[in-house]
Amino acid sequence: MFSWKRKKERKNENMDGKTEAAPQLEPFAVQIERIRRKRLLAAQSPGADDVFGASSHCYRLNEPLTHAELDTLEQEWGVTLPEDFAAFVTAVGNGGPGSYGGAGPYYGIYAVGRMDPDLVRLRQPAKLKPDRTWAAGETADPPVWDEDLDDDAYDEALADLMRGTLTIGTMGCSSEMLLIVSGEHRGRVVYLDTEYLKPFFVYEKNFLDWYERWLDEVIAGFKIHWFAATPGGGETDLLTLAQTSAHEVERGEALKALLRFPKLSDPAIAFAKQAVDDPSDQVRYWALALLAAHAPDSADPILLEDLESGQADKRKAAVQLIHGYRKQAARTFAETLQAAVPEETDEETFRFATYILESAGIEPLPLLLPAFRSPAAEIRKSAIWQAGKSVRKADYVEAFIDILLRDPETHVQLTAIQALDGVKDKRLLPVYEQVLEQHPTNEHYIRSNVRHRLTQYGFNTHPKIERGVPADLTRVRDMLRDIMEEHG
Repeated sequence: MFSWKRKKERKNENMDGKTEAAPQLEPFAVQIERIRRKRLLAAQSPGADDVFGASSHCYRLNEPLTHAELDTLEQEWGVTLPEDFAAFVTAVGNGGPGSYGGAGPYYGIYAVGRMDPDLVRLRQPAKLKPDRTWAAGETADPPVWDEDLDDDAYDEALADLMRGTLTIGTMGCSSEMLLIVSGEHRGRVVYLDTEYLKPFFVYEKNFLDWYERWLDEVIAGFKIHWFAATPGGGETDLLTLAQTSAHEVERGEALKALLRFPKLSDPAIAFAKQAVDDPSDQVRYWALALLAAHAPDSADPILLEDLESGQADKRKAAVQLIHGYRKQAARTFAETLQAAVPEETDEETFRFATYILESAGIEPLPLLLPAFRSPAAEIRKSAIWQAGKSVRKADYVEAFIDILLRDPETHVQLTAIQALDGVKDKRLLPVYEQVLEQHPTNEHYIRSNVRHRLTQYGFNTHPKIERGVPADLTRVRDMLRDIMEEHG
């Protein structure tokens, strides 16, 4: 049986100065043994290789730290690690040999040697709090992030936000997994988006509970891409919470958590059918998501009705859910969407609708043309990007030319140039000349993308340039000569 307690707890001196054994306090012994066993079971479970991050950590862990190594580390860092995390690294494993971390949520748990904390700030009480407040008197989610921050100011804001925490792993992109080691909430695991400086406290109260939940969900075959972003527990617990909570956020989160389950019971599906009539938009959304995932015959009529709704929020939710859970049945919704897409004014709804039509195998370009003139730049951009995927885009060059010459937004122009990949229509050459004149530098990557398009024309010798490109297109000619010289 595993036996762990801190070295300093191993002996006490009595009043006579004699050393005697300390009480045998082993609060994590049973849980550590379960975790050891479950890690082996998780690695052998059906679908284990498909779990997010598994290809990196492969469910492996390095050898645990010795107690002496832990003591040395804590002395160097000037903190005492939360007891359950210390138990993990000294009795289960110290990270892993993979490129990211050892067996654990997302890309795994770092070895302590990779954590490299800011030792001054590590010893300061953590600023992060579960109720999303910061210091006394401050409101929730203060504006610590500002897109106008320069690099030094941003680094300072991030370092201050992460004080009292240890980075124990990465979720990918800009999101990190933190363990609070100092302050009131010591021992809690927090997810932090370091781009927007937004924290999320996981529902478990300590590292070992969070880690064991991950193992349990791998073994059970749960869908755990966004692990621990919703409450844990079994179906009965979550269903009870969804039915009885007085808070709509809790009810919605409980329903969302049920999406992790590979299969739902009849009572859970029956409740979801009732909950689509809930006055809370959040509860209704996740109830409909459950039906789309587990009872599509009940979900599809509601989704179709919502697509035709005059309520923008319902249309948006419908296309999101169809794309997320009913993509394989996209043709069921194609006729309704074909009628709706040209009139849609919400960018996100428009974008998801085009994804669904693409999944349904519908040629989208004729439907997208009205959106090329939408007053909303993001709709124009989305429509042009989708049109660029069409096998018929060369038949609609005039529509692209109109965008390139008239659209006031540089990012929309850029999207049009990128969408014309593979189109070698000579009517575009004078348009590219005007675009190059309009953008004398490559600040917005316009020139480099025009360069890619010109490369595809095959004007790879001086005679071909002279014969194929009008003499007044001097910028296009110069760029083609540069391309030719670079390619030898």
